[in-house]
Amino acid sequence: MAEEARMDTENRLLAALAHGSIMAQGLGVVAGIVIYLTQREKSRFVALQALQAAVFQVIALILVIGSWLVWGVFYAITWIPLMNIADDAAPPPIFWIGIISMVIPFIVMIVIGLYGLIGAVQVWRGKDFRYLFIGRWLERSGLFEQPSED
Repeated sequence: MAEEARMDTENRLLAALAHGSIMAQGLGVVAGIVIYLTQREKSRFVALQALQAAVFQVIALILVIGSWLVWGVFYAITWIPLMNIADDAAPPPIFWIGIISMVIPFIVMIVIGLYGLIGAVQVWRGKDFRYLFIGRWLERSGLFEQPSED
């Protein structure tokens, strides 16, 4: 009984670490993949949680980089009106909008991080967690089929 309880705690911890590694911003993908590769034969629960976390983190990384790139282009465009004004003139409002819009990529990062941490808390509590679209897609992929006893 003690061994079973330890394994249950270990499984929950590994699954929570896979989800919580979102805080490593990019490096967490490696944690999810390593946990998946080491646990796929031992625990279907941990393997599914780890692979979900890794896929989510790849998508999150693409979204974060994309939001920073979009912001960078927008911010660069806001500098164009500055080229035509005198040295002592105040910057146009579009320039300030460009600076303030920097909060958008930060908000994207915070929302993504919180979603991953919600997953970590849920699996630590022993509950199954599925990211929107990713969880069902991975389950249907056939990667987590139980081997038949022939």
